[in-house]
Amino acid sequence: MKRADRPRALTATGKTREAVIVFFDAVIERRFSDADKALGEVRNRKLSNPEFQDGYIKALEGILTSARSGDERDYLNRSSDTEEDLEKQSKDFREILMKGRPKPFDLGFFSAWSDLVHYRLATNKFSKVAQP
Repeated sequence: MKRADRPRALTATGKTREAVIVFFDAVIERRFSDADKALGEVRNRKLSNPEFQDGYIKALEGILTSARSGDERDYLNRSSDTEEDLEKQSKDFREILMKGRPKPFDLGFFSAWSDLVHYRLATNKFSKVAQP
């Protein structure tokens, strides 16, 4: 992926960011073994706050589990996939992150979900993530 094609505004930086992008691509394209490998890379990287990192990784694990299961009760599988709806989700996650004084774990958790939405918008990947 060329530098100009990379989405902006992701939480992770450097090598961690690259692993997160590979993870998102793999989940969207249902390449779960590649997503597992990328998730392992993210786990091995150190973010600035261990609690934030735990929340971020828990969200990525949940995204992967949801995509694998295809369970329509999961947020990932029941959320709409239009550009308008993704913009609304992005706004909702931003509001959650800005509201009050969330704990680092919560910031990490919702940042990962926000990053997924931003990534899908930036790369025009609007189709459902999980279609078994």
